Amino acid sequence: MEVDRRSEPPKSPAGSTGRVTRTALLGGAVIGAGGLAAALPGLAGSTQPASRDARILNFVLRLEHLKAAFYEEAATAGGLTGELGQLARALARHERRHVDLLLGRLGGEADAAPEFDFGEMTRDADRFARAVETLEEAAVAAYIGQGANLTRPNMVLFAQIASVEARHAAWIADVLGNDPAPKAADEAKTAEQVLAVLEETGFERGS
Repeated sequence: MEVDRRSEPPKSPAGSTGRVTRTALLGGAVIGAGGLAAALPGLAGSTQPASRDARILNFVLRLEHLKAAFYEEAATAGGLTGELGQLARALARHERRHVDLLLGRLGGEADAAPEFDFGEMTRDADRFARAVETLEEAAVAAYIGQGANLTRPNMVLFAQIASVEARHAAWIADVLGNDPAPKAADEAKTAEQVLAVLEETGFERGS
């Protein structure tokens, strides 16, 4: 999701200035056909509500698995201090709870958790912060984009999680010196658009 920026360059927690492109920051790695790009295209296309709900919940579960693993590693790797360390610990707790909520809702229909490789991203403060920005903006856009396609009981769960994801996005925006609430309404992204963003991280190992 693109957000409006202040006119001055954002402040970096590591002291550098200027924008780093997402591809340069995250390494620009592209995973194979067994990775994120192969996951659940056309989520809203199913005509069976129960089947559609399971596909959508598994889509966001994949994202939540990634974020939970990322923040848990960052919280224990020892490279983050101050507010970024606090953020990593808090988000690790939140995302693990999101995983548990989704697993509880899906039961035996839950997909297995992928494997991830974050390299040095969880130890370098500047790269970590930019990755958090990418992941949290993608998560907000994913929940907005799929929430209306769910049956009512699962819409409530989505809304509860989406509100927390938005707070995460605002928190990291503030850390980076950006406006934490630049718009009155956030935009949605399709599943394919979200997965394309996540592919750029190269975090998920190909099968």
